[in-house]
Amino acid sequence: MSPASPLRSLAASLLLAASASAPALAQTPYPEISHVLPGAVQRGTTSDVTVYSREAGRGFETARQVFFGGGGLRAEVPPRAANQPAQQGTIRVTAAADAEPGLHELRVATGSGTSSLAEILVVDDPVVAELPKAHGTPEAAQPVEVNRVVCGAISRKEEVDVYRFRARAGQEVTFALMGQRLLFKRHYHQSGDLDPMIILSDAKGTEIASDDDHDIGDPLLHHRFEKEGDYLVTVRDVDFDGVAHYTYALTITDRPFVTSAYPLVVPAAGPRSACAEGFGIPDGPLALAGPAGPAKPGVHQWPLLANGNATNPATFVATERPILAEAEPNDDRGHATPVPRLGMILAGRANRPNDVDLFAFALKAGRPVRFEVHARRLGSSLDSRLRVLDDKGAAVASGDDSPGSKDAVLTFKPPRDGAYTLEVTDLVHRGGPGFAYGVEAVEDEPDFAVTCDDDKLGVGPGGAAPWFVRATRLAGFEGPIEVRVEGLPPGLSAAPATIPAGVKDGCLVVRAAPDAKPAAGPVTVIAAAMVKDLDGKTRKLEHPAQPLQEVYLAGGGRAVWPVETQIAQVVEKDDIAAVHVSPDAVALKPGQQVALDVEVVRRPGFKGRVTLDIELQHLGSVFGNPLPPGVTAVEAGAKLSLAPEESKGRVLLKAAPDAKPAEKVTIAVVAYVSIDFVTKRAYSSPPIPVTIAAPAVAVR
Repeated sequence: MSPASPLRSLAASLLLAASASAPALAQTPYPEISHVLPGAVQRGTTSDVTVYSREAGRGFETARQVFFGGGGLRAEVPPRAANQPAQQGTIRVTAAADAEPGLHELRVATGSGTSSLAEILVVDDPVVAELPKAHGTPEAAQPVEVNRVVCGAISRKEEVDVYRFRARAGQEVTFALMGQRLLFKRHYHQSGDLDPMIILSDAKGTEIASDDDHDIGDPLLHHRFEKEGDYLVTVRDVDFDGVAHYTYALTITDRPFVTSAYPLVVPAAGPRSACAEGFGIPDGPLALAGPAGPAKPGVHQWPLLANGNATNPATFVATERPILAEAEPNDDRGHATPVPRLGMILAGRANRPNDVDLFAFALKAGRPVRFEVHARRLGSSLDSRLRVLDDKGAAVASGDDSPGSKDAVLTFKPPRDGAYTLEVTDLVHRGGPGFAYGVEAVEDEPDFAVTCDDDKLGVGPGGAAPWFVRATRLAGFEGPIEVRVEGLPPGLSAAPATIPAGVKDGCLVVRAAPDAKPAAGPVTVIAAAMVKDLDGKTRKLEHPAQPLQEVYLAGGGRAVWPVETQIAQVVEKDDIAAVHVSPDAVALKPGQQVALDVEVVRRPGFKGRVTLDIELQHLGSVFGNPLPPGVTAVEAGAKLSLAPEESKGRVLLKAAPDAKPAEKVTIAVVAYVSIDFVTKRAYSSPPIPVTIAAPAVAVR
């Protein structure tokens, strides 16, 4: 269980490999979505969408419900056709007329669990599905019209999809393809991703223009047609590769099209407007076509209104903080944009190469500040770099990438009262219309953030399953954090758990009542703590935990990806009914070892292998370890691998001689059933409180 144990990691690897290569027996996987077709739905319509599973046995034969992120979408599951393959399921999706355009998360709940994520694109134009007949030559090209979204797939090697359309003389048409971006949140990345390109040709197939990478790996092409006639647009993989899940949505439009917008940050309360670059976009601020009233704070995809037409959506952040736009020129300290106070969002843009944006602050000694850029995560091209300059122009602090992002972050404690300047630049001095940013400029007060691994959970009647929560403490906060689950479906319950002071991981156990009926629904994990602010006043902070979806990486590694939706479910079918542990509470003295006897109660018919653990780990990487500091799991003498039909194991816990006192830290013994080399289903014991006694005081 320790990440430093190569023997344990090797044993786990071999067991997982054996499980992955052997028949599944009665193992019950959750369904895994590889892709959906068509990959887009039109607002204000109802259409059938086929959901595909990556492999047999992980399909949608028992599909019950569909869950979406973002609102404005709903779906029903029609009766299955008698001849429908097990790896396919049909859902009937209704997109409200006011559904937010752009990508929405999608999950399907089945009798054995809720699926991994897919995403579906919400658009304004009619959706055209690729026909099954091959159309890879000019003669066989599939006819389409301008102002349509064509959905297809490069499903086999050397496949080329050709579409024929008619253009007027003087007509300007934009071709925007979404392919890689459709699959970012896909669970399984072992088989690679589409690297799409588009080629514009005349009716005979003579190339006019082409594009490859524009929006990450997806192409964008704009062309003015001088002559009326038929033309061709071709979609293919750059390397002529092809796999079933290489899906795409190709927008063909002559309407105004946005390639970048500024500012990226807009007021949640409204009114909301922005300037934009692109094709057919007028100069000056344009209204955003979002909700008429206040918007929910956070990231949104909103079109702009250009000459009475709605553009394609652009990415914005709605904020309740005051917004201050940079005032050019602000390239030197003498012209720095003055910032009246902290607690604002600074909106700017690197307008040209070598552009430097400066903001002037009056800061107080010993009051730490935090500057965090929001740019790359919103689609901006800016690779931001921050510096703080003192009143002489000398750099006193700098910041570059934040964890998992090219967006810079910087914290700084002023050594004295006075004038300071924040400098915002691109790391390699690039600039242009697509280099907008927002900088959150706040006092760096004690705070925290929590993630939850993973984003879905299925529990059979009487069973239990774990969620591992991980805290990131900020600005010196070290106190305990309580986590709880809100919105659990009927039949499910979870006692709050505490991540102790100074500890980063905790474990929530979700339990199903013995008589729980099948049910599924979205939930929110909430983290709460009492925190002292910079003035010494104590206040309660609550934050939703960020759900994390497991990602199966190429080569068999495991990673996690932040997602919007989190689902808990009472399932109809699983493999383990209960995990019993004796004793049900642990009290350790420093240097002491204790045995936990474990009995796994198998569901009828399940005879597969089971591994026991306290942690969530894969190949030595630990994603969750709720054990108190100084307590480890001992391998010698333990029984952590249960062969088929075995039911009894043993976990050994040992406190180090210098283990610090701890009071009722929640852990659980988790029984893992491997689905493939990376993916496991987790079944949990009831919560087990662990207490470490204070060392005895010697009496003289």
